[in-house]
Amino acid sequence: MKKILLIIGFVCFQSFSAQSIKDFDLKNVELQGMKPATINKEMKDIGITKIPFVTDNPDIISKIEGPETAATIKNFYTFTYNNPKGNDGGVMVYEFKTKTDLDVFLAKNFEQSNGRILVKGLFCINIWSDYGLQVKGKETREDHLNKLEKYYVNLGAKRVKLQEMPPVDATDQ
Repeated sequence: MKKILLIIGFVCFQSFSAQSIKDFDLKNVELQGMKPATINKEMKDIGITKIPFVTDNPDIISKIEGPETAATIKNFYTFTYNNPKGNDGGVMVYEFKTKTDLDVFLAKNFEQSNGRILVKGLFCINIWSDYGLQVKGKETREDHLNKLEKYYVNLGAKRVKLQEMPPVDATDQ
């Protein structure tokens, strides 16, 4: 009887600790000055049909990240915001097939001032904001990034520091 209870307890624990990409859905997060993106032609051409958007379709993922990276991604989620001035922001969550796939992806990316990368298990969470308003008393790009980062940290993700982008050599241009 004890063995059966242990097995049931283990199965229950596994189901509680298992993560789904939908667990990273942005719920009730507002970015001042931005609204959930409307689907435009470019998004439709990629295969994005609604916001938020979730897919495990490698053809759609390859249009976003390229075929080599798409082959390593199990699931993809995005929630994009924008405003009439053309600024956008939001989140893209990638669920990788293996830890090695995630590590290779992280090694190929660079730190950017308009974004942050967080990780939880096999999930890579890429948040960004191109919001440019700098009005006293209003949210800024940094406020958007902090809000999004806090949301995902509360879900158990940890921010990772990527490699710095190498300086551009003006003589190569």
